[in-house]
Amino acid sequence: MIGRSTTPMKRGAPLPRRTPLKSNTWLKQAAGLVPSPFKKKGKKRAKKAERTYLSRVAELGCACCRRLGLGATPAEIHHPRKGTGMAQRSAHRDAIPLCPEHHRGNTGIHGLGVKRFAVVYGFDEIDLVAETQALLIAYLPPEGN
Repeated sequence: MIGRSTTPMKRGAPLPRRTPLKSNTWLKQAAGLVPSPFKKKGKKRAKKAERTYLSRVAELGCACCRRLGLGATPAEIHHPRKGTGMAQRSAHRDAIPLCPEHHRGNTGIHGLGVKRFAVVYGFDEIDLVAETQALLIAYLPPEGN
């Protein structure tokens, strides 16, 4: 029993420390009292004009299906990443309506990749953005988000 005290420990009693804790800022950060330096900033909520525009974009139906002559299909919003930084999306005004298959499916923009998508279908994200903006020119939100 070298190095141990001979007094019995009570249940729930704090353990004796040989070296004191340096700081309890991690405890304050966990409680939300001190902002964490690693915490991500919250996403900005879309302005009313942008929300209106995004709902109009989704109502158009899939831009890819429309170009291929497949008719109107329910659409999801796709934000192209061209011209933005790493892991960032473009502005809401550059949104494209795509059906789930052309957005996330194996034959879609995320399944094939941007370059392969352009090769397979003959048009790319920039063409679809321009077409969508031309159709909804009256609802286009101002630049500078």
